Amino acid sequence: MKRFYQTLCAFLIVSSAMTSCLNNEDSETIAYSNEAAITGFALGKLNCYTNTKSANTGNDTIIKTVLSGDNYPMTVSQTNNIIYNTQEFPLGTDLKHVLISSISTKSNSIALLKSLVSDSCFLIASTDSIDFSQPRVLRVYSTDGTNQRDYTVTLKISTTKGTESLWKKTSTNPLLVDWTQKSLVAYGDSVKLVDKGIVMKGNTAYRANGNSIEKSTDLSSWETVATASIKQLIGASTNELYALDTNGMLKCSQDNGKTWADENLDESASLLPVNDIATTTWAYAPIDSADCVLMGGINQEGSMCFWRKICQKGKEGQWVYMPIEDNNRFTMPAQSNLSMAYVGGDIYATGSGLTIYVSRDQGITWKIVSSYALPSDAQGTEYVMTADTQGNLWLVTNAGQIWKK
Repeated sequence: MKRFYQTLCAFLIVSSAMTSCLNNEDSETIAYSNEAAITGFALGKLNCYTNTKSANTGNDTIIKTVLSGDNYPMTVSQTNNIIYNTQEFPLGTDLKHVLISSISTKSNSIALLKSLVSDSCFLIASTDSIDFSQPRVLRVYSTDGTNQRDYTVTLKISTTKGTESLWKKTSTNPLLVDWTQKSLVAYGDSVKLVDKGIVMKGNTAYRANGNSIEKSTDLSSWETVATASIKQLIGASTNELYALDTNGMLKCSQDNGKTWADENLDESASLLPVNDIATTTWAYAPIDSADCVLMGGINQEGSMCFWRKICQKGKEGQWVYMPIEDNNRFTMPAQSNLSMAYVGGDIYATGSGLTIYVSRDQGITWKIVSSYALPSDAQGTEYVMTADTQGNLWLVTNAGQIWKK
């Protein structure tokens, strides 16, 4: 990497000059932005080295495996200005020579790599081998040169052999045996098993209790927010609550349960899920302060169905039905007690099928990935899962086992 911070300065100077030269009737004005943000980050190929013994000679042998960065999606946290992989790279992965396949930015802002020994920054090419054995800083500059923002990139590597399960059993709690009508929610920095129909919006819990919508900050004392004909709450995003009313219509509240309005659907309401409904949500990077919400459940025909919505504060969004195409070989069978969680670019789902499904395309396909399966000593006939605020995945079985990934 021989291209230094001065390259950026030259770029900004040339850009300004071009803007001045183009300021005439036969030219179009180039608009520059003061926004500086990374919206996406992906790695290329990585080498992984493992030691083994030759079956013929008994000598130590080093085996090289090439890993695809696509299998280790990176999470960009705009809140904490950090970028990280939720799924750890296997033990033996070479983090000193890493290729970046792509960096997406807001409003064409410019991302540079900060030096390990100085405040100098470098432009990055897809052929540059970068040392990520320690956290690295990416500095982003707005195209008008007025703003900058630093992101810390940390690549996590496993401390155990890759053949071991990603899941670790934290405990077995007799009080959790044979739970019914429960769901798992993020609560504080951990998780909590609560009654079905309780949803978390930030640090506040909401539920429908008869004709009352109630809220609680401690899951113990509840305060009535409003009166409404709501059958059950089914989920929440940053700015909205979602529910089914007593007529089976999908409702939305943008004022924390005080008022409710019918949701916009791009297809017939007869295609909505009617049983075992679950939702999960994540930040929608292309739009500031927007969320993407995925809703799944069993429809009137007894099959799994999925809907998706992009929502912005103060704006009316639309739920889009996601039909299952005939050529889709990776579908999810009907799951009673469905639960879903979004972690690190992937959506995890499970239920009565005792199988963990992973979607890497926001709910279109669902694959069974062996590395995500629970170990053979996992017990129970039903699972429920969620993700905590730290990006950890939690799972509770009806045998009282608690697992964490």
